[in-house]
Amino acid sequence: MSNNDAFTENLLVKVAWYYYKDNLTQTEISEMLNLSRNKVVRLLDRARGENIVQFHIKGHGVNCLEIEHKLIDVFNLPRAFVIPTPKDELSRSLSKAAAQYIENNINNNELLGFGWGEAVSRTIESLTIDPSIEVSMVTLTGGVNYYFHKRDYSLEGGVDKFKGGIHVIPAPFLASTEDMAKNMLTEPSVRNILDLASLSNHVVVGIGGISTASTIIKEEKMTLNELIYIKNQNAVGDILGQFYDAEGNILDLPHHHRLIGTHLNTLKKLNNVIGVAGGLQKVDAIFGALKGGYIDTLITDEETAVALIKKAEVHV
Repeated sequence: MSNNDAFTENLLVKVAWYYYKDNLTQTEISEMLNLSRNKVVRLLDRARGENIVQFHIKGHGVNCLEIEHKLIDVFNLPRAFVIPTPKDELSRSLSKAAAQYIENNINNNELLGFGWGEAVSRTIESLTIDPSIEVSMVTLTGGVNYYFHKRDYSLEGGVDKFKGGIHVIPAPFLASTEDMAKNMLTEPSVRNILDLASLSNHVVVGIGGISTASTIIKEEKMTLNELIYIKNQNAVGDILGQFYDAEGNILDLPHHHRLIGTHLNTLKKLNNVIGVAGGLQKVDAIFGALKGGYIDTLITDEETAVALIKKAEVHV
């Protein structure tokens, strides 16, 4: 097999598997994977040329494909994409996979909604948009300095690729008081962006764990004492700064009333929410997000997916 990236390798294996093992037609595969029939034909030719297709389908991607199917079945997910677990830089690998998933699914004049954090900003960094189409972006929370600043990694390319427009909530991630948050949320400039976010065709969010290494702590959005308090309230993870328990139930926490952004109950109603997260330290957080129904498409790695499936089997 040639030196393909994880997404391309998995796509080649998927197309070959569906065609040769599941006996689907090229048209059925194109509809299932949202690809043109011509692209399916090219992928099949490439799979044969790279010896992925012999007397059987081989490659690491086959195992990932089987795990994807089980992950989808166990959690009743519409979609999942599982990459082989890399030796290092898991966040970067997952973000590249997320970027390529988006690239294969976006169309002209669509709106992409983005949450907050490392996985999301790295997805934006990796995203390549055909210059012939106009795609817009909108933020789901305030305080999105991640998209516009260099941190401990490069953001080359940044947000200038969104030719259709960039819509940013003009507010902090977390207001200093509950009253201030209420006032900000009634401001037309904030309200209009939040309303626009609810129209997103695709939404990308990270899933945070309860750890001192979590982005919400590293970015000083929350103190360590606040995180300890939240953990003692049975929190397992957060999305958009909102924490939930193992069953995905949103917790009643003081800081939730100071957040400026899209509520998780609203997120559940949005189109194709793509969760990008992996690592064994995040299994509980991802599990809770799946139980809560906040994610439509999970992009994760093989080790994490296996751990999630095992946890679900024990949880029954």
